[in-house]
Amino acid sequence: MWYDKYTFYKKQKRLIDEYPEINLQQIWSNKLPTDFFLPDELLELLQFSNGGGIINGNRDFGYFSLIDMRNYYFDYKLSKYTPLFLPVAFNGGGIFYAYDFRDPKNIRIVAADAGDLEYESSIVIGETLDEVLSKTNDIIEELDKIRTPILFTEDEKQIIELRKQLAYLNANRNSIDTKSYLLAKRKLESQIKQLRFFI
Repeated sequence: MWYDKYTFYKKQKRLIDEYPEINLQQIWSNKLPTDFFLPDELLELLQFSNGGGIINGNRDFGYFSLIDMRNYYFDYKLSKYTPLFLPVAFNGGGIFYAYDFRDPKNIRIVAADAGDLEYESSIVIGETLDEVLSKTNDIIEELDKIRTPILFTEDEKQIIELRKQLAYLNANRNSIDTKSYLLAKRKLESQIKQLRFFI
């Protein structure tokens, strides 16, 4: 398979092992844009490991399980700001790898900052996952080439850091007991909400 040449630092159960008897495509696509579908390369990766992590130099690709893709789409409000971006991974920080479905006949992969979700703020980083993962730099470097520095207030900096912590928590929730995960998640969300109130 195309992913065999890459180093996995985290693996999960195969998609078919985790959900052997239900129509996952139907559950996953519920309330998502009708333009969305699972590209073959992504489905192959999920069949190998439904969520996981690939590293190549400084390129970190912490990819989501099928259900987590849907959750990130709504939790980070891509549905509002970039409704035709399907988030599939994080770079180890707050930058999404996402499929851009604005032109379903020419789907590309973009880097999009979770703290600046606008189509104009994203950048195309490749046509396929193999192309994207064959590079060794962090995708934040590619975003930095096109954006001017943004001056954040201290509260905004705290929100960004809390969102990164929340993203890390969500990405690793399978390794934490449910009660601890929910408590930590509620605490982070509450802190973010309080800070947003004062901005």
